[in-house]
Amino acid sequence: MTTTTRQTVRNGIAQYFGGTVYDQEARAYRGAGPLASSGLSTVRAYQPKRMSDVDYVYNQAAGRGMGAAMVIELPSDVESRDAKPAVTGRKRINYTVILHCFHLAYQTHSEDAGPDVDNLVEQIKALIRQDVTLGGAVNLQAGESRAHIKTRIYPSAVLDKEKIATAFDITFEAEVEIIG
Repeated sequence: MTTTTRQTVRNGIAQYFGGTVYDQEARAYRGAGPLASSGLSTVRAYQPKRMSDVDYVYNQAAGRGMGAAMVIELPSDVESRDAKPAVTGRKRINYTVILHCFHLAYQTHSEDAGPDVDNLVEQIKALIRQDVTLGGAVNLQAGESRAHIKTRIYPSAVLDKEKIATAFDITFEAEVEIIG
């Protein structure tokens, strides 16, 4: 990789999890990602002002009653340069990546939503391990550094009597190398 930008990395990660179908009006990758069958309906590269309930269940099987949306955050990075040989050299950028995931379930019992959340967490981590370049979004590694892959699931909340909302974050480093 000779050049890259935060935007390129962020959009590449969003495509990896959300698929290549971009809905311009929704400003999201949705309905065709590799984790759609696990409930991930919508992936956004940037935080929206608001999310509709449709974002959670877009293109899900009828009767499923639950689904999730993801927002990519790159809150920090560390850049280093190895200037040997003096004329060229290599630059490495380690991005901290946080996958903010929001799960919404229309279920009678909140206990029915928990296993769906657990399964989605495991499927997201499996997809990271399956291709540590995240489909070419990064050219060295994602999730393989000493920072590891970290998951935090927040307590669920009941909304409108029958909606169960659960949020979770998956955090890891993604590393790119730029030559020149």
